[in-house]
Amino acid sequence: MDPAIRFYQASSSEMFGKVREVPQTELTPFHPRSPYGVSKVFGHYITVNYRESYGLFAVSGMLFNHESPRRGLEFVTRKVSDGVARIRLGLADTLPLGNLDAHRDWGFAGDYVRAMWMMLQQREPDDYVVATGSPIQCGTWSSSRSTTRASTGRRT
Repeated sequence: MDPAIRFYQASSSEMFGKVREVPQTELTPFHPRSPYGVSKVFGHYITVNYRESYGLFAVSGMLFNHESPRRGLEFVTRKVSDGVARIRLGLADTLPLGNLDAHRDWGFAGDYVRAMWMMLQQREPDDYVVATGSPIQCGTWSSSRSTTRASTGRRT
C-alpha cells in the first residue's frame, strides 16, 4: 500500500444516537437511532478495520452540526431563515418547527473543514470528535457559533 495515501472518513455525531454521556468523545459507545446513523457506524468501523488490518492512513471525523451560507433548505437553520423571509414577504403566516427544547451543538463549516484537513496532517491516523463543546437549545440560536473544539483519543 502506498504510504502517501491518506483517507478521511466523514463520520457523524448521529452515530452516538441515544446519548449515554455528555459530552460525547471518541470513546463514547455508539447507539445510533436512524438508518443514517447506522450506516455511519459501518463506515467508521470499516475505516478502523482498514487502518488496523492493512496499515492504511485512515482517519474518522465524527462531526457535530456545522453550518454555512451554502446549507440546504432541508436543514433546520435554513428552514428558519427561509421561513422568516417568507413571512416577511407575505408568502407565509407561520413557521412550523419541531422540538425547540432539543439541544444541539452547531459550529461553522469552515472551521470543521480545517479540522478535517488537520486530521490528515497528523503523524498517526486516529479518530476525532469535532464540536464546539457548547450545545444550545434549538429555540435560542446565537450568531456567534464559530469556535471549533476537536478532542482526540483512540477508539478501538
